[in-house]
Amino acid sequence: MNMLADDLAQHNGTGAAPDLRNESDYNVQRRHPERTEIYAGYARRSEALRADVPWQNLRYDKPERCTLDWFPAQQPAGAPLLVFMHGGFWRGGDKRVFSFIAENLRTAGISTALVGYELAPAVTVTTISAQIRAAVTFLLRNQRTLGFDPERVTLSGHSAGAHLAAMTSAYPQELPILGRHLRVIGVSGVYQLAPVLATSLRQEIQLTPEVAAEQSLPEGRWLHASRYLVAVGGGETPGFLAQSTHFHDALRQRGLNTQLVIEPGRTHFDIFVPLTEPGHALHEQVLEIIKQ
Repeated sequence: MNMLADDLAQHNGTGAAPDLRNESDYNVQRRHPERTEIYAGYARRSEALRADVPWQNLRYDKPERCTLDWFPAQQPAGAPLLVFMHGGFWRGGDKRVFSFIAENLRTAGISTALVGYELAPAVTVTTISAQIRAAVTFLLRNQRTLGFDPERVTLSGHSAGAHLAAMTSAYPQELPILGRHLRVIGVSGVYQLAPVLATSLRQEIQLTPEVAAEQSLPEGRWLHASRYLVAVGGGETPGFLAQSTHFHDALRQRGLNTQLVIEPGRTHFDIFVPLTEPGHALHEQVLEIIKQ
């Protein structure tokens, strides 16, 4: 039994107290003090991009944080679409830090939507997941105005955002594009929430065993995207590496089209370099999936 499976057996539904191993695996901001400098660099790049290219802030639901930032492709008519969800363990983060993701996508002919959402503990992970579905529904309803190709939509996210992207592919009754028209790219994701119950993050996001079970992937759920790319840094914690390998294996066992990429030496916070910059194999894979 692997480390993640051990955690699932020990903590799923038990509400166990925090333990040192899980705390070290998942409370990665403490583990990587360089995160502050790395994210400050992302924020500067994002601010410069917003000052330089056309973009819009669009409201998709009533709560204050329920807006998305829309960056059209240089030639937006019929462009494929990437929908990106930021991380922050459902309790932090800001979509505007990650505007820079759209920089090379727009010149490659891809439109980008960066989705904001309410944060725990004010709302539950279940509510946040529903808000992401509302954002995707909003985009589809406004597809003609925005101009993207509804048959080439990719959902992506980092960390908790990867969970939100993947979870969205479990609701075909709400999103008619699910199936052959939807792709999912998860980066350094948290797909099984049971191990989080055994960390201090549990209290910060008010995570209950019931919500952890209901929001875990893909246990008890059938996912409906046509293709999955699961990426993780080779320098990440054993917990995050196990999350991605377990998710990829579970998708493969269900007969879904999935690929696992482990980026050598990359951590939870600098994996955006090979993800977003031309010349890196991961970036080229991302472009191929989005444009397919």
